[in-house]
Amino acid sequence: MNDLPRWNTYWPLEELEAFCDALVARHPRWLSIETLATTRGGHSILALTVTDHEAPGPVCDRPALWLDGGTHCAEWAGVMGAAYCLWRWVEALAAGDTALRAFATTQAIHVAPCISPDGYAAMLNGAPYLRSTLRPPRSGEVRSGFVPCDLDGDAVVRWMRIRHPAGPWAVDPDAPMSLRRRRLDDAPGDAFFLCPEGRFEQWDGHRWLAAPLEFGLDLNRNFPAHWAPFSMFGMDGGDYPLSEVESRCVVDAVAARPGIAAGLTLHTYTGALLTQPYRAQSPLPKADQTLMHDLATSAVEGTGWRVYRTHPDFTYDPDKPIIGVWADTMSTVFGLPGYTLEVWDPFAAAGITAEEVGHPGRFFVDPKPELIKRLVGHFAGVPGASMPWTRFEHPQLGPVELGGIDELRTVRNPPPDALPAELEKVFTVAERLRLALPAVRVSVAARDLGETTLLEVDLENLGYLPTTGLAHGASVRACPVGSVSLEPGDGLTLIDAPAVRPLPMLEGWGSLQAGAARNPLYPDFSDGPGHRHRERFTVLGEGELVVHWRAHRAGSGTLRVRIGGA
Repeated sequence: MNDLPRWNTYWPLEELEAFCDALVARHPRWLSIETLATTRGGHSILALTVTDHEAPGPVCDRPALWLDGGTHCAEWAGVMGAAYCLWRWVEALAAGDTALRAFATTQAIHVAPCISPDGYAAMLNGAPYLRSTLRPPRSGEVRSGFVPCDLDGDAVVRWMRIRHPAGPWAVDPDAPMSLRRRRLDDAPGDAFFLCPEGRFEQWDGHRWLAAPLEFGLDLNRNFPAHWAPFSMFGMDGGDYPLSEVESRCVVDAVAARPGIAAGLTLHTYTGALLTQPYRAQSPLPKADQTLMHDLATSAVEGTGWRVYRTHPDFTYDPDKPIIGVWADTMSTVFGLPGYTLEVWDPFAAAGITAEEVGHPGRFFVDPKPELIKRLVGHFAGVPGASMPWTRFEHPQLGPVELGGIDELRTVRNPPPDALPAELEKVFTVAERLRLALPAVRVSVAARDLGETTLLEVDLENLGYLPTTGLAHGASVRACPVGSVSLEPGDGLTLIDAPAVRPLPMLEGWGSLQAGAARNPLYPDFSDGPGHRHRERFTVLGEGELVVHWRAHRAGSGTLRVRIGGA
């Protein structure tokens, strides 16, 4: 940690862990670390907390932002983005950033850089594509067929093409690094099969079929929100919601930190911030959906990234709602605004516009050949990102050719030289979400009424988000209950019971914008709970009393007040 971290490369898991440990050791006032769980592979799932650990009060209750990466282990830019944000915040605190230090005395940021460390470590060591974890195949499952693997020992699983008259692909003379769909007038001798680099397991020597995935779990389909049995692209969502230690520990971590009022989970790719709804019949009220869309639009401003409503704008199949997603769980189960950030837009890097791509979810299942050609052609020109088609003697198929672009370091993640600029965009979005957290100001005024004293406790939310995160948060048990209570000391008697009063949700200025303040042509005050609340207590006598308050996810506190006397 004596030198600046290397942000133009993808760190092995050991380097990520060493970075986290060293940062905590350098800045113990501003950063702490804990292990949420240990994976099947023996790796730790880490969570780090950025706050002023010397400030009074429990850290878990402080209004907070949740940030994570690495749910999908091939999406390395998300892991690096979480580490980069962590570094930016802690270094700013250590350097004396006045505004950030004021934030850290009462608020916090919780960061889990890599949720799937087993898969992340395997892929950076050259394993074939994995979605999430190394969950083993189900007992009794027979795996036979083609399996991707590194054949030539270069620690990259590239493409493999096999010349064969039954092949569905043909060489494109205008794009030598890629193949195009075969046409009816193409010669059979110019036809190819195209697949990942790999070999057949338990092969009968005849059929060319793909084997079931060895590690087929999609961790981002294993969370509670609208979980159902799931299968797509050979992947599944687990045996039941939270069946995996990775998903379970993340949900438990958020539940144990009731101050978390917003969340961001980092993925790749398309350069998009995904927001609600996730299905046509969403449990979230329209006001919450509008609030989340407004906040997302502000968060990506100036980055070049776009905002998509997951349904219907980012679904693979409009008839199949996306289930078990972590960001959706944050919003619908916990009642806080949870976003998925798809870091990196390879299409834009290749000069392809969002309008040309069209519906991004459908593009994955029905791509436009001309755009794929342009995409591959662009990244074939990036130094070190591709390998010309090279003859290779396959142990089962005979002569084949290996080559193509390194898809993991071009399309799925930015080339290393482009990574620093992407990390800065990630920080921009995360920082704006941090600035949106609710922030409650509390004051107490005592008015002498002669024999009694009237105590007025005022609470006012100055933040963007409401104190419950979302309005939906007020209706879920995961959100702390808001309250104001009075504890009279010796010599004081409370005249008007009860001593504990419920505190309604306090709107933020963002929720006001999503409602009554949306149209400047017809301005008005909110017709909801509003952003401020007052409780009145009448006490008799002299002495000291304590006011306790809990503003849902906007924190808690106490104020001591002296009544009467000198």
